[in-house]
Amino acid sequence: MSTMTEKAGYSIGAGVSCADGDCGRLHRIIMDPATQTLTHLVVGRDPHTARLVPVSLVGSAGVEAIILSCTGSGFDLLEPAEATEMVQPAVPAGGPVTGGGTLGGAYRAPAKPDMVSYDRVPAGEIQLRRNERLHAADGDIGHIKGLLAAPDHHVTHILLAEGHLWSRKEVAVPIRNVVDATYGVQVDLTRGELKDLPAVDLTRVG
Repeated sequence: MSTMTEKAGYSIGAGVSCADGDCGRLHRIIMDPATQTLTHLVVGRDPHTARLVPVSLVGSAGVEAIILSCTGSGFDLLEPAEATEMVQPAVPAGGPVTGGGTLGGAYRAPAKPDMVSYDRVPAGEIQLRRNERLHAADGDIGHIKGLLAAPDHHVTHILLAEGHLWSRKEVAVPIRNVVDATYGVQVDLTRGELKDLPAVDLTRVG
């Protein structure tokens, strides 16, 4: 069994560097809930220009900094983490209004299509964002900070940021206690049980 010092820490908001320089920050984390493995990091200078980084490109990961094995030019070739689509407006019941002029009908200019942006997440996978709520069995408590993963990228813990109930900075919730992570993270522990989990010194992780 690996120890905390053998795990990699992925803190959302941490700085990320390519092999030849800075490439932004960690904005989101993507994992496969079926296998409980980390699959991608969403990295960039801002969320709108961020890239989907396969976890195989992570050279080293710590809570404060992540280093990728690719160069900056290789990073720029990765898939965008945000997609934009043109959405046509719905046609009013009865069809568009046409006609007009001397025939007395009404004319309505067609509505312009909307541009909609959304996060790209591979099919069957889920994402974690910073400050998403952690839902205990008896109510919400705390916010998500990131996760810990073993060398094989298996997620071992979800990191819970400090809240008003904590006398310590971070708590690591075992992945076995996570029952759902579709909208925030739902665990089968009560708030009291979460409070009793041992504190984690993230400076000793990685």
